[in-house]
Amino acid sequence: MKAKRAIHFAMIFGFFAIAAPLFAHHGNSAYDMSKSVPMKATVTKFEYSNPHTQIYYDVTDDKGNIEHWVAETTNPAMLNRVGWSRESLKPGDQVILYVNPNKVGAKVTFLQKVVFPDGKELTTAKAF
Repeated sequence: MKAKRAIHFAMIFGFFAIAAPLFAHHGNSAYDMSKSVPMKATVTKFEYSNPHTQIYYDVTDDKGNIEHWVAETTNPAMLNRVGWSRESLKPGDQVILYVNPNKVGAKVTFLQKVVFPDGKELTTAKAF
């Protein structure tokens, strides 16, 4: 009887140990999704990987200082569906990023769309 109880306990513990990371996902709660802010940016790095694609970029502030920022968005599979690829952005690209700002002022944003100098746009809106 004790062996059955121990096995049962081990199975429950195993299930929660495996499932716990699924409950840790934060979603978009860190961002003010009611605001979309344009940022004139220079791409410094583009990580097209799971779980979130990341765009590292520089912005020049009003005083001429360079600030380092990061924009995150959804996974590559979702972005592929709306026209993105691993080659969509390259270091040095000058773009305007439309982002949702971080609620606490951190230099991490949530990407809505990218506008290139020629007017071409890549959006994430249809990816979700």
